[in-house]
Amino acid sequence: MSFGSSLTVLLALVSGIWIPALILCSNRWFQRQMLYLHKVTFRPGKSLKEPERLGFLQNQVAPFRIPTEDGEELFAWLITPLDVYGKYEEAFETENIGPDRDVENRLAFKCLKEDPESRLLIYFHGNAATIAQTRRTEEYRLYSSGADKIYTLAFDYRGFGLSTGSPSEKGLLNDGIAVLDWALNVANIPPDRIVLLGHSLGTAVSTAVTHHFLNLENPIEFSGLVLCASFTNGTNAFLSYAIVGLFPLLAPLKVFPYLEAWFGRRMVDTWKTDERLAEVVRKSSRLHLAFIHAVDDLTMPWQQTEQLFHRAICAALPKEEIVKNLVSVDLGEAGQRETWRSAKKQLSKLIMRHGGHDTMQKWSPAALKVLQCFGLDQKREG
Repeated sequence: MSFGSSLTVLLALVSGIWIPALILCSNRWFQRQMLYLHKVTFRPGKSLKEPERLGFLQNQVAPFRIPTEDGEELFAWLITPLDVYGKYEEAFETENIGPDRDVENRLAFKCLKEDPESRLLIYFHGNAATIAQTRRTEEYRLYSSGADKIYTLAFDYRGFGLSTGSPSEKGLLNDGIAVLDWALNVANIPPDRIVLLGHSLGTAVSTAVTHHFLNLENPIEFSGLVLCASFTNGTNAFLSYAIVGLFPLLAPLKVFPYLEAWFGRRMVDTWKTDERLAEVVRKSSRLHLAFIHAVDDLTMPWQQTEQLFHRAICAALPKEEIVKNLVSVDLGEAGQRETWRSAKKQLSKLIMRHGGHDTMQKWSPAALKVLQCFGLDQKREG
């Protein structure tokens, strides 16, 4: 077979896969199924309501429900840190837990609300599965294992796990707002003791929530925002996303700007994190924003985070100030870190050499960033 014939056959094969994939992904229903993968549960079984099956201590996790303004119910976990649990171990072990709609009578909630030094990490997970996915529970235990009174609040978006409804951009934004309203107004945690952490899809949701609260008539600013394996917007997420880390079906669109624009106009949930973050940086009076990504992430390319980081910095700063205050550090096998600081704002980006898409949050850099967003590294130095 000649080279020309081989090329023709190859193009025919590619077209046979790519064109149907393009048409399918432009369909409103299918697009949301692919973006959220909320039907992929990995069979959590009884673990959602019995977290002890996943390695937690007796009643260390308080399962409960958070209502949203538009009538949905979100299933959530409030996870007690080990330093607090150890102090009241016997009380936790003998607690009469009651129904999952009775969280305000749970010991975990009382310890969180009544301690003026308690801190709350709100975890926005990625697509697919539930808060009970094994690797996610490993992450919660990492963040809860220190001696810093850091509680973790993890929740399933609408349509995921035991939460009601079906996912959409507007819906997930409402979910995030409901969770933060619960933290601020039910648990009464001040915003300067709350850090938002998002992974993959969760980076878009947590950014949108941060943007929402900053644009209220009386703006609310949280202690920090940590984004792991982020993407610039929904269109780029689809164009860059690789199925099982191997098949970036829509990547060829990048070669054809017209088709790329055509597909972008058909995105039902745009998730414009790049635009929202730029406004967050401009409007914040204080800000601790951290990006983490891994070079060997086969699901979402690390260049997406690179673009977001520079878009965020350039949004509010003249070019000469960026160069003057941007510090780059080579960490060897740990990766490359860039940090920009002003009097009340800090933006940092860590591109790790290793960690993949789903492992990086279980590694030390993510836990350190959480501590730094709470200001605990400075407290220890002081």
